[in-house]
Amino acid sequence: MKLKPNADILEMLEGYEKIVLFGDSGCAQLCDVGGILQLEAMEDFLIQNNKKVLGYVFVEGGLCDIHATTLEINDNMNMLREADAFLIQACGVATQVVTDLIPEKESFPAVDSIFLGVMPERFVHHETCVMCGECVLHLTAGICPIARCAKGMLNGPCGGSMDGKCERDGETDCVWQLIYNRLQSLGKLDNIRRIWGIRDRSLSHSPRTIIHEDF
Repeated sequence: MKLKPNADILEMLEGYEKIVLFGDSGCAQLCDVGGILQLEAMEDFLIQNNKKVLGYVFVEGGLCDIHATTLEINDNMNMLREADAFLIQACGVATQVVTDLIPEKESFPAVDSIFLGVMPERFVHHETCVMCGECVLHLTAGICPIARCAKGMLNGPCGGSMDGKCERDGETDCVWQLIYNRLQSLGKLDNIRRIWGIRDRSLSHSPRTIIHEDF
């Protein structure tokens, strides 16, 4: 996730004066877009641009947790009623949750949601999962060829890879070289001697509803 440009945020909020900010201690905070520090920085920015920030709604965990978000909304209902609009400093799911819970007010996304990934250090994010719906990590030594290959190759490297590097640039490792090396170290090279058919894209078809059955 990354915050939208300031100009885009002001354009979204044009005509709205009293704003409430939303953030959480989960992904939003980990990605440095919706933690307390980022909410405070956004408040300063909006005040400098003639907006009135009434306060924050900060959810412990994630705004995607409807139960936790509902509790925080109920605790802050007087402030929320006074607001003209909400600015959601979290992923697109969070904006939709707030929209569903308070439909009479507009909720605006302050963040562009990009991918699922890992964060090896602050402000650095590496894409590692595209939620394809057909996980093959058990066959590829825990390294995803779909997310980490520029072409999403499922049957080994393309003809453009050279000396273990992706043809996109000389710094990016070819993911299939990484997969091969790790499978070799595990003694499981037979995993990639099979030929995969065309990936079933219907498995990642949206929108979806998933119901977890009780055990």
